[in-house]
Amino acid sequence: MTSGGSGSGFSWNLISDLRAMLAWQFMVNAFEAGTIIAIVAGLVGYFVVLRRSSFATHALGHTGFSGAAAAVLVGVQPVYGLLLFTIGTGTGMALLGNKASTRDVEIGTVLAFALALGLLFLNLYQGFATEAYSILFGEVLGISTGGVAFTFWTSLLVLGALALIYRPLLFASLDEDVAEAKGLPMVYLNLAFMVLLAVTISIAVQIIGVLLIFALMVTPAAIAVRLTKRVLSAVVVSILVAVTAVWAGLFIAWYENYPVSFFIVGIIFLEYVCIRGIGVLRETPLVQAVDAPEPTAIQTLRNASLTAMVAQGLFLLGTAAWIVALAPDLGNLVDPSAIYAHARLALVLWILAAAAGSASWLWYLSGFRQMSTSSREFTEPAFLSLLGLLGILLGAAGASLLLGSAALAAASNALAPVAELFGVPLLALGVILGLVGLVGQGIGTWRAGRRYRDGALRLGAILRVIPLAGSALTFVGFEKELRRRSGSQRSPPSLNQPR
Repeated sequence: MTSGGSGSGFSWNLISDLRAMLAWQFMVNAFEAGTIIAIVAGLVGYFVVLRRSSFATHALGHTGFSGAAAAVLVGVQPVYGLLLFTIGTGTGMALLGNKASTRDVEIGTVLAFALALGLLFLNLYQGFATEAYSILFGEVLGISTGGVAFTFWTSLLVLGALALIYRPLLFASLDEDVAEAKGLPMVYLNLAFMVLLAVTISIAVQIIGVLLIFALMVTPAAIAVRLTKRVLSAVVVSILVAVTAVWAGLFIAWYENYPVSFFIVGIIFLEYVCIRGIGVLRETPLVQAVDAPEPTAIQTLRNASLTAMVAQGLFLLGTAAWIVALAPDLGNLVDPSAIYAHARLALVLWILAAAAGSASWLWYLSGFRQMSTSSREFTEPAFLSLLGLLGILLGAAGASLLLGSAALAAASNALAPVAELFGVPLLALGVILGLVGLVGQGIGTWRAGRRYRDGALRLGAILRVIPLAGSALTFVGFEKELRRRSGSQRSPPSLNQPR
């Protein structure tokens, strides 16, 4: 869909933007169908992850394309061919492979045959198989009101059937061997679940396509199981991730001339990378304690506060230069082309601020790691400071892409919109992680203030997000603690103290 589908661009009044979108029936249908499908996919996807059936999901999506091609060949709606083929292949997979450990070979065998059938059907068809090919990547903006009704009632049947077999299915998903030893009908449970999975995939490909079905059916649940081990909480998180990704994808696609499926998959992928990345960073030696004297740690944190003051001062100067340069036309304040052309001084100051900010985050990371030697409560601030440092790097990369897109656009380069498309989320993610890092610094500063009974440190922790104020107070607090320690070391021994 073209940018500004309603005839107007993005505004910061989200309510007004939503009203403009929902004034069009095809957007109402897209939001309704997308929400229904995301709920079902998030719920069924949780069992897919538990049962290690990700390959089955991938295979059923591809065999569904063969069903769509067959439906086009005989002159019926592709969704009916999807249902027929996915249910048929799902049944075959369930009967041939009873356990997850021995299921991959059978799934691969059925997948190869189904794809060969799809190729045959496409060759037999004499016209343009537009509807069949749209199944590959999804077309949520083309769903009719009747399609929404079909999706709703089909999803209701899936949820009802899942509710009936929920407890035995959960037991069998957690431990197949124990469930079989307890006498549960494993063949029928596997068959029932594969049929439900097939139906869910058939309706889900309408918005995401068979080539991208893995993202909506598996990734939200994979995110959920990494965030919580409780079943109900994981199911809720999985559904929320799927629903919010669909909503955000539709919202962004209203203004950008790119496929909805790309935005949905991109959002889910970015969330998964962030969750996995956080898990990896928690285990990295970069946040482990470093053996160092406590005065050294205090001095490091004092230097970090001083460097942060410099970085924030440069950022404020750059922001002032940016506003002054573009004040005659406020509409250009967020235009990368205008910033690149008329606010070069602001760019230089921002680059210097980013460099100083990176240095301050490194100081904070090092200082909290040194403090962790004497108290483990500083490990978490060290980790959050590492996230903040990563945020600065991502934000700088995003800003560079945005400015690069302006230069490419001036040269009429076709890569300009691509650079802008990837620059915006990187910049937004960098800002979010930067705020997380500030929170981590605030937590560490508060704990240091409580440890040393220093009011300036505690107040600096509270004012952390206010430029200059929080860093200045933090610097004063750590400087006072350093002077107190150096003064106590130089004081002469008492007359009553044994020599």
